Amino acid sequence: MNLPGMQSEIKPKRRREIYEDVAERSRPSGSYYVMMALSTIIAAYGLLINSAAVVVGAMLVAPLMGPIFGIALGLASGNRRLFWAALQSEVIGILIALVVGAAIGLAPLRLPIGSEWLVRTQPTLYDLAIALASGLAGAYALIDERVSPALPGVAISVAVLPPLATCGLTAAAGHWHMAGGAMMLFIANFFAIQIAAAVVFSIFGMLRVDRDPRARREETEGLEFIQFFKRFGLSIVVLLIIAAFMTRTLISLTVDRQIASTIDSTLTSAVRTITGARLSETNFTHENGQLRVIARVLTPRAFDTQQVGVMEDDLQEALGQDVNLIVRSMISRDMSRQGTVFTTEEDDQLAAEERQRREFLQRASQIASKHLEAIPGAELTDIHRSGADGDLSLTAVVRAAEPIGPDTVSAIQKDMRSEFGNSLQLTVRTVLTRVADSDQFLFEDQQRRLRDEREALASAVRTSIDSWLDANVKEALVDEVEVESLQPRRILVALLTPRVLTADEAPAMRDALAAVIGPRFELTVQYELGGRVTLAPEAPASQTPGGETED
Repeated sequence: MNLPGMQSEIKPKRRREIYEDVAERSRPSGSYYVMMALSTIIAAYGLLINSAAVVVGAMLVAPLMGPIFGIALGLASGNRRLFWAALQSEVIGILIALVVGAAIGLAPLRLPIGSEWLVRTQPTLYDLAIALASGLAGAYALIDERVSPALPGVAISVAVLPPLATCGLTAAAGHWHMAGGAMMLFIANFFAIQIAAAVVFSIFGMLRVDRDPRARREETEGLEFIQFFKRFGLSIVVLLIIAAFMTRTLISLTVDRQIASTIDSTLTSAVRTITGARLSETNFTHENGQLRVIARVLTPRAFDTQQVGVMEDDLQEALGQDVNLIVRSMISRDMSRQGTVFTTEEDDQLAAEERQRREFLQRASQIASKHLEAIPGAELTDIHRSGADGDLSLTAVVRAAEPIGPDTVSAIQKDMRSEFGNSLQLTVRTVLTRVADSDQFLFEDQQRRLRDEREALASAVRTSIDSWLDANVKEALVDEVEVESLQPRRILVALLTPRVLTADEAPAMRDALAAVIGPRFELTVQYELGGRVTLAPEAPASQTPGGETED
């Protein structure tokens, strides 16, 4: 084989040097296995951290260049010894890369899949073209002494080692489809580089069997062609089959990119019609013959079904297929020093209503907290509107050591009504708690003092009213005394009496009580009509000495 302007014959001495160089690189050795393991570790972690620079570093030290060239040269020249030695090195190197990659993939704290990882799981026809160019460049560098000897390692390792590391990582993670894609990329690159190198070797006379310079060139070239296709026919067939799969993948990726571009442009135009909204991200999947699109939109208010329906119709028209659109509204507001950007009249109204609601709840919280200051340990934790729309109802949640009674709720509600109107209804929900520090329970002294004060007041009320009843309403008695509130004083007295007090007796009883506990109190008297009968104790019957009862 001849190329214009290129020397196709190389001297026997140079031919022997090439054989020896390739044979040395193809021979399995301890250093080869160590460098293979180390380069795989570098490549695997470079893929995990998604660093192209680290992956390139692994390519520079990977020793896979030698065995691949050894296989190509062994087949091209018919040197079986070289072929089997190179094949053995290559197989062991592949196994090392897969095992080391899988071991790293099984380690804990594995990072998410990045672009450097993903790009090697979806091989296309472009990857095959890169592999062919790498094989040609690497083999030519071996033939031509003027080319840097570092080029073969770079050219070959670029196309071989990262797919092997990716295959091990994805297999360890259980992503078998991705592992299959990475292995397909490796196989395609392996055969492409092998065939490209063999072509270069044949062009420069490494395939020639007949060493007689007097042999006719036509016969020799015909023999070279026959030998080449005989020895590399299987590799070419495998490469063509893989190229067909890669072509299909390339077409699929191209179609998906066109669909993604159409989706982005169509939805961007539709979202622009809504003030303050902008498209953030889109993705799609093919499900049962239908295109399922999820669009994330930054917007000041959620999209309604009518807006999504219009956008879905636009997508179906643009793509020419059935589309199921889901819009994920992510509520956001754009702000500048002057205030909100892209606001509408509806937005301003909603903002004003929200501001009024916050001010209303803040003022109601202040009123409730002022009343709760008189109760040791009581704390307002929440206050919110409750009930149906239009009802001015509030629910306050209070933490306290004892329930908040109706008297306190009534006092708070009275002040709130003077502030917000008489239609306001207040409900207080008490969450019973006990507060303690490292030394003691807090507020115990205040609560004990309040209990003692209530009990003392109740005792004084009972004694005063009992005394007044004995003097004025015979057979009447005090059934129960309850101090409902201390501030202000509200007292409930339940009487058991044979008759109802007259109009003059009730004020007189209150005046008698005021003389004991003071004038500032509110008294409520409940009556239960009844009588009291006092029975003298019955004398015990006497007994005779004989044990008989004496009537």
